[in-house]
Amino acid sequence: MFHSCKTNPNHLPSIVIDVLDVAINVSERKVTVDYTKPSYYHAPKIGSIRELVHSWKMYLSYRQYNLMLRRYCGASKDSAQKIAEVGCGSGYLLSFLEQWFPQSSLTGFDYDQRLLDEARKRTKRTNLVQGNAEELPFPNSEFDALVSLHLIEHLYHPELMISEVNRVLKPGGIFILATPNLKGWCARIMGDKWGGFRDDHVSLKSPDQWAALLSDRSFLPLQEHTTFLSGIPAFRTLPLGILNWGLLLLFCSLPWKQGEAYIAVWRKPQA
Repeated sequence: MFHSCKTNPNHLPSIVIDVLDVAINVSERKVTVDYTKPSYYHAPKIGSIRELVHSWKMYLSYRQYNLMLRRYCGASKDSAQKIAEVGCGSGYLLSFLEQWFPQSSLTGFDYDQRLLDEARKRTKRTNLVQGNAEELPFPNSEFDALVSLHLIEHLYHPELMISEVNRVLKPGGIFILATPNLKGWCARIMGDKWGGFRDDHVSLKSPDQWAALLSDRSFLPLQEHTTFLSGIPAFRTLPLGILNWGLLLLFCSLPWKQGEAYIAVWRKPQA
């Protein structure tokens, strides 16, 4: 069962209730977090061999975001940007960002408090905030870069998140997005067995559909890639796994539209 954040209408003035009857109430939006079950995104115990292996795999996977932030945002070891991750989960990327950009101010944001508790153990100086990505609790023009990896497909109204990202980014700020590719070869070959089809993936789209949503909200494309074929089981095991893993290690993603995940960088226009 999915849970919702709710506002008690008895505590609201009548004029507000009238507005809520004809508009999406940001305080009553459904979310795809089920607190009655263990989180699918729960990380292995810190310090365990399994966690060390998992952390190394995450490092190899996430190094492309290091390159994107350096190339498109000017982030470096000595620069002081303000960077946020929306949907930070257990905090792996944030822990790497702390190493890569020690002078930058980092913020992690997630709806699931259980994952934020894990992220708090994995990070040292990141500000962690709980809330719904469709209504980000940050001031206008707050961040130089915002990263969101495999979060937007969990939202019932992803267009609201994109508008919020536009609001909280500084002019010229960048938005790095990753999400499953509904029109990739993996989805088409696997059909109903594709791993992207999950109960909590309520907003799956093609790269072109995401591009349209972002363009409609004034974002400008800087890089649009997809990954490779990890959505097909044969490419996750030997011998074909060597090909897929090799491509991921060498390139991370490439400028084609048929891969498992859509990974893109978009810029908010300068004022």
